Amino acid sequence: MAQEEISIRDLLHLCLSSDGQDGEVQWREFVRRTQPLIASVIINTVRRWKTPAPSLVDDLIQDTYVKLFANDKKALRATKNEHENTIFGYLKVIASNVVRDHFRQPVNKADEIELSDAVLPPGPRDRERLEFLHKKEEIKGILDTLSSSDTYDRDVAIFWFFYEQGYTAKEISLLPAVGLTIKGVEAVLFRLARYVREKLGLDEPKTGD
Repeated sequence: MAQEEISIRDLLHLCLSSDGQDGEVQWREFVRRTQPLIASVIINTVRRWKTPAPSLVDDLIQDTYVKLFANDKKALRATKNEHENTIFGYLKVIASNVVRDHFRQPVNKADEIELSDAVLPPGPRDRERLEFLHKKEEIKGILDTLSSSDTYDRDVAIFWFFYEQGYTAKEISLLPAVGLTIKGVEAVLFRLARYVREKLGLDEPKTGD
């Protein structure tokens, strides 16, 4: 079977289990297939801070692959490659995190104000994120009480994509492994956030300030 006919799931498995020249050919095919997606995610994520310059995009693509291939491909080996196209959702997360890490560096902080002349005060959702991140370990224990649910893994992933990684409901809905509409993602977030707040004894975030 020609490599271009192999599913991305099977291709990754071959890449991780092959060495030598055959492995190099398979990894090149993996990069060829995944680079357009990674580039698209990086461009869209960079736009939150500034207009994406080709040189910056190229650098961030390279940084993404460096992160994926570091320590004997540890990040890729840790991927749950059980379902077709799951890897694409994983790559979106890695690529967007690479961009966020780039702009968190002090030398790049100035780029954050390029798209706006004013710094907006944090909204209710931002304060809720900070509250939840501050109590992350406690919240993990709270969410574990829901582990008997058939959708536990998916719902908890959605929760942390939103509150820890900063994804929007729309971005989460586009992840292949999620399988929900934007409204469906919002419903999961509302339900879990309300449950967590009740268990922590926190008030609902005010929307009027």
